[in-house]
Amino acid sequence: MAYIHIPAPSPLPGPVTASSSILPGTSSAISLHSLSSTTTSTITSQDKRNSAWKYEGYKAFSSWMASEDDFFLFRRFGDLNSRTILWLQDRIMRIEDDLKRLDEFVENSKPDEKLRNNSFRWDERFMTQRHAHMAELSHLLNHYSLCFHQLKYSSFANDTDQFIDGYAKVRARPRADKRLLENVKNWLARGAIAPEECSFLDHTDDLTSIHHRMRPPLGRWLESLSQLHRNRLFRSKHCNNAQKRDSGTIISSNYRFDLCTNTSIVIGGVSMLLAPLWCLMYVNANVKKLAIITAFIWLFVGLMSVATVNRPGEVVAATAAYAAVLMVFMQVDNSKGS
Repeated sequence: MAYIHIPAPSPLPGPVTASSSILPGTSSAISLHSLSSTTTSTITSQDKRNSAWKYEGYKAFSSWMASEDDFFLFRRFGDLNSRTILWLQDRIMRIEDDLKRLDEFVENSKPDEKLRNNSFRWDERFMTQRHAHMAELSHLLNHYSLCFHQLKYSSFANDTDQFIDGYAKVRARPRADKRLLENVKNWLARGAIAPEECSFLDHTDDLTSIHHRMRPPLGRWLESLSQLHRNRLFRSKHCNNAQKRDSGTIISSNYRFDLCTNTSIVIGGVSMLLAPLWCLMYVNANVKKLAIITAFIWLFVGLMSVATVNRPGEVVAATAAYAAVLMVFMQVDNSKGS
């Protein structure tokens, strides 16, 4: 997990491919021997920062993106994948129609023509169109029908690089969080990559991350707080070289955020058990006790929905168990009072 600190903006010179730049001609080649070592030694880190398009570029961007799962965003190309699948489907249907037409042509032929529907070897010699259709069909079905078979019986599949199988896995990935998108945008704000090649970030509905962590809403809310990322308690102690070289990147610890989330859930769960018990101890009327139990049950449902990733049925089951505990305590208290 990471939080990107945005440094103060600075003017960036345009790359050499800009319209206002003058490219040297073929006759004005620069000799490497004419470059003195003193020229490179005078380049400061601020100069490299201001000319990120020259000194960083894709070398720094790829290293930075590969250094942390939260940085690695890519497009799913949902529209193009869907269009390709539809094209495969249409092409297979057209071949299917052609094969039916050829079969019917043979069936309606005269006996003296000696046309056959029972031999692939005969097709290879005398009906090359049907043979070519079968060759193409075997290739297309390898990308289409067989892939659905692999999705259903994935334990028996050896080749998972088929088109639909791969796209189904990419499509199953959730949409990238807004925080992850802001991380990449903040890094690219330095101008290290050409603007037209950063346009993939504009397709927010099509972006996904290389790794997705299942977190409850409480955990996602804690990770959205930039103050916690800046706090030393949540800093990561282990950073690779790519992360250390980038002074504008703050790397926080997934383990510490998960520990904070789990600790909050445990404290909240214990409080939800002890608080109603003490409240019921000082109330005698059954109507008031039921009102207290009802209020804590609704509060428990809200906390379960926020602090866990359980399904609705699991939330209802946990709530029923919690309500049973409170009702047992109420009955015990009533028996003592009587």
